[in-house]
Amino acid sequence: MAGPAPAFFDRALVGRFAMTTPRSRTAAWPMPDVYLILLAFVLLMGLLTWLVPAGSYEREMRETLLGTRAVVLPGTYQLVEASPVGFMQLVTALPDGLSSASEIVFMTLLVGGAVGVIARAGILEFGIHHLLRALGTRAELTIPILMAMFALLAAFIGTPELAIAYLPIILPLFRRLGYDAVTATATALLATSLGFTFGITAPTTVGVGQSIAQLPLFSGAAVRALVWLGAIALCAAYVLRHARRTRQAPSDEGSHALPVFSARLRWAAGVTALLFVAVIASIIVFGLKFNAIGGLFVLMAVTGALVAGRSPNGICEDFNAAFRDILVGALICGFARAIAVVMEQGQIADTVVHHLETLTGDMSSYAALLSIFGFQALFNLLVSSGSGQTILTMPVLVPLGDLLDISRQTLVLATQFGDGLTNLVFPTSGYFVATLAIGKVGYPAWLRFYAPLFATLALYAGAVLCLAHALRFGPF
Repeated sequence: MAGPAPAFFDRALVGRFAMTTPRSRTAAWPMPDVYLILLAFVLLMGLLTWLVPAGSYEREMRETLLGTRAVVLPGTYQLVEASPVGFMQLVTALPDGLSSASEIVFMTLLVGGAVGVIARAGILEFGIHHLLRALGTRAELTIPILMAMFALLAAFIGTPELAIAYLPIILPLFRRLGYDAVTATATALLATSLGFTFGITAPTTVGVGQSIAQLPLFSGAAVRALVWLGAIALCAAYVLRHARRTRQAPSDEGSHALPVFSARLRWAAGVTALLFVAVIASIIVFGLKFNAIGGLFVLMAVTGALVAGRSPNGICEDFNAAFRDILVGALICGFARAIAVVMEQGQIADTVVHHLETLTGDMSSYAALLSIFGFQALFNLLVSSGSGQTILTMPVLVPLGDLLDISRQTLVLATQFGDGLTNLVFPTSGYFVATLAIGKVGYPAWLRFYAPLFATLALYAGAVLCLAHALRFGPF
């Protein structure tokens, strides 16, 4: 029987192929930690609440795909009494952000802990060994295959946060193949996030946007599927190019003697694989939320570890070790939400949306459409939630689009693309920086890697929007 697989969160293992930005010995200003970056954004947002006029739209309760939500009433914007955040509001912004983002924080902890338990039971080592044997000399195919799988799931259910679950699973596999941390992180992060960005039936953007725009639910899916296919093909080609340029000689650990796996471990691997498929299917069929996803991952890990022969006490110890390693990523999700908390307290989000409404009113339809796309991308810095951004801006954009003769389907595309593309740029996106923390990839290193692809995808999205407008996409 093979010994227990090395923990996927083990610092020594991950550190061997981490690509954090090296700090020069002579550098006077090293790159600040992500905590400091997020704190700077919180303070900046606090300052803006003193400078930007407070305002508000009237809202009405309306049924959306995500349930009853308070939706903006266009044309009702008015200035309200200023409410700039004070010292104590800034002091409590971080715990308030953790509280507001509690579901994703705990999902990150539970999913990360579950993956750690599975790894320590030797189950993932078993899976990696057999996958490498199946691929043989075609190991490079691992990248497009995994990206297609992750992106397809995100395209339908809209859960880019699952990158947090996928990355710890594929990190040791990519190390074994000689690929660096950026390749592994990009495979998980680009596939889930951009699969969501160009999603086919993503509920939080496509579903909510179409319900507010009074369009048939998930109409135009065939067109969005073609757009999704082009975007993911670009992503896979880009990651493959990086992987080929940076690949080192594959690890030869264990190559001198083939590992021997016990029958019990084989059963554990089979049970875990079946449970993983069942969890993913449940997410798709039942639209499970973060709490349910985290609980099911824990159940899957405990079941697999027990079948593999781990004792109950050993499983608890494995969870504790995995929780310690994933804690930073989970906390970052909550700290990023603190920025939105400060903005909400200062009541400046509606003011920003109102200025978009004012600025685009006199533009040509093409210029207005591209401005809406750009605004949504920038507004994602303030409101990183896809559903929150759609609920806030779509009611204002629908009458504006009708006035400018922009179809409502095209407006849904603009908000969808704008929200998703900058999820992998702004550190206010909690799951993004949490995934970087898990992969031990520095924020500057990621920006250098992603910048050319981001520019390409932005041009691609802009061209799709202009073509959709020219062809009068919708309403189906």
